[in-house]
Amino acid sequence: MRLGDIIEVSSADSYIAKLADEDRGFIGQFVSIPAKESVIIGVIAGLAHSVREEMLGFLSPDKKIKYQPYIEDYKNSYAIIRGLGRLPGNGDETDRYMIDKPPHIDDPVEPASHDEIVRFHTVHGKPGARYLHDMQDQLDAPVIMSMTKQIEAAIPESGDMLRLVRRYVKRT
Repeated sequence: MRLGDIIEVSSADSYIAKLADEDRGFIGQFVSIPAKESVIIGVIAGLAHSVREEMLGFLSPDKKIKYQPYIEDYKNSYAIIRGLGRLPGNGDETDRYMIDKPPHIDDPVEPASHDEIVRFHTVHGKPGARYLHDMQDQLDAPVIMSMTKQIEAAIPESGDMLRLVRRYVKRT
């Protein structure tokens, strides 16, 4: 299932994707961006919804339904994505949390699969999420809380470690 497409690349680890549907994507959701050389794993750090400026005058709550059939694409939804790293390939465990080539405009953004979450958070056969400590200043607490719940669902044996992370995030 495709969430949307990359429309802006601000840096090697910061992107904006236009969502295909405003009801897709949630804060803290892991996403997968298949780039040319590897798959980038990221997280939705924020969502933004907007209405085209020229339509603002027509869209009062009681008139919105009246104009909707004539205006198919009057609103836009965007996901602010923070790149976390890339999936290791061919036994390559080094530099997992480094993105040396960002995605391109129009690259698809998809929800990360269970398998991708497990592969990204397993280092030498053991669960790990070393990047969480580095990201605590860059990501809001609700984003990290959602991420840890998804990791725990994918890798149940990491539950004790992730509970400590959640407790720490709640305190700060």
